Amino acid sequence: MAEVKSFIIRLLTLAAMLYVLVFIVFGIRISPNNEMLPRVRAGDLLFFYRLENNLKSGDAICYKVDGEKYIGRIMAASGDSIDIDDNGNVILNGAILVEDDIKGSTGKYDTNITYPIILGENEYFILADNRTLAKDSRYFGVVNKKSIEGKIIIVIRKDNI
Repeated sequence: MAEVKSFIIRLLTLAAMLYVLVFIVFGIRISPNNEMLPRVRAGDLLFFYRLENNLKSGDAICYKVDGEKYIGRIMAASGDSIDIDDNGNVILNGAILVEDDIKGSTGKYDTNITYPIILGENEYFILADNRTLAKDSRYFGVVNKKSIEGKIIIVIRKDNI
């Protein structure tokens, strides 16, 4: 009887540790679409780190806006100025960004967002890598840090599973 009790305690401890790792420290999501092509495709498995406090430009993240889940790349953070010109150039703090691995043109959307945007405390401007398909900060504006679920640390291709 003591062996069964000991086994149950170890099993519950293991379950609690797994819960903390999977639901508090890390997160798992399947990419719902091709908004991050060419690096992330629909169906890819994403592992993200929830406790990242030092988010910066270039970080790929998972986030939520109005209950919808998205993935994207931080283009600007607190204190930065971001603009998109009529030629589709992304201008960060007065300098045009050279972006190698994006797909499509970075056009402005017909929304109530006016540029340039100066980001406040805990605000981020996020763009997806596939600019022609994506709903991102051009569509819904800046994203608050509270809406960011975590920094993507591993991508597992669906065709490699």
